[in-house]
Amino acid sequence: MKAVFKNCVLALLRFLARRRLAQIKPKVVGITGSAGKTSAKEVTYEVLSRRFKTKKSEKNLNTEMGLSLSILELKGGYSSAWAWVEIVMKALLGAFKKPENYEVLVLEMGVDRPGEMDEILRVVTPDIMVFLNVKNVHLGEGHFPNRQAIFEEKSKACGAVRKEGWVVLNNDDSFVKQLVGHLPANTVTIGTEDTCDLQAVDLSMDSEGLRFTLKYEERALPVELPHVLGKQHVTMVLAAIAVGFIQGLPWKAIELSLKEYFLPPGRMNKIEGLKGSLIIDSSYNASPDTMAAALEILGLFHGRKIAALGTMNELGELTESEHIKMGKLAAQHADMLLAVGEQAKNLAEGAERGGMSASMIHSFRSS
Repeated sequence: MKAVFKNCVLALLRFLARRRLAQIKPKVVGITGSAGKTSAKEVTYEVLSRRFKTKKSEKNLNTEMGLSLSILELKGGYSSAWAWVEIVMKALLGAFKKPENYEVLVLEMGVDRPGEMDEILRVVTPDIMVFLNVKNVHLGEGHFPNRQAIFEEKSKACGAVRKEGWVVLNNDDSFVKQLVGHLPANTVTIGTEDTCDLQAVDLSMDSEGLRFTLKYEERALPVELPHVLGKQHVTMVLAAIAVGFIQGLPWKAIELSLKEYFLPPGRMNKIEGLKGSLIIDSSYNASPDTMAAALEILGLFHGRKIAALGTMNELGELTESEHIKMGKLAAQHADMLLAVGEQAKNLAEGAERGGMSASMIHSFRSS
């Protein structure tokens, strides 16, 4: 009964979302990838909203249900049937009102199981699609068997873009670059390789931010992001620049947006702590790549350094080895490790193997 109710709600919300998009007719920018979708969405929104009336999906609502709710400007009802009844009533009432017009809609499009991108594409067809990367996430039972399967599922969104549309591809990712020259739409490549249409060179980062030089069309432009920590964000920034250029924005407008851009909460944000301490908050989510990047950034700071690491989920058969690897990295960049959760034992083992003193390693079952 619950499944029937859910499917009925989903079908209605999908219909109403598509109806609203047909009324407003915005340019739809889709963003997919295993990591960095929300950061890329936020910086793309920051760039585009300088010139266009722009909307974005809220938080990390990136499934078929989430996108429908975002388009209809509604919040989820979680597990409450009555809350979902209220949402349906609001959606139906909203269908008779003239919607607020906007020019561009920026959406995350995330998948964690086979077939999910097909469901998303039943709600929305992107005019501009950004494909960031394929990482070791969403692996194991109920998810994907390997990275190739993840790549194939996410690629569906790029193949759905019409011939007159655009696809932005991260050429630094060995999976994503396979799509170059094999899509019906126009493509723009981004990355650090010489073959990229938009290339980042001379990357540098410290505790005060991220800097690089943008090379395109025989031009070299300095890029400064004083509020952004970590080289891993270069791909997201390049994607936003590419979308800005596709939309005809001048460089000065894009440059100003980047200087004023702050990362979303929980994604490498600096927070002032007690007694002169500094917290680097990367608590939103964790994968091997993002955790490794966070530890590298921790190593740039001076003073006593403490790594508080939790369990990385959905790694399948790589679970034990990846947590041991992160423990070893913590030993390289931190003075103390606080390991939390189901994989705390493996994080601690890795730190000890990496040379961290046993007295500086502390394991906890929960926060």
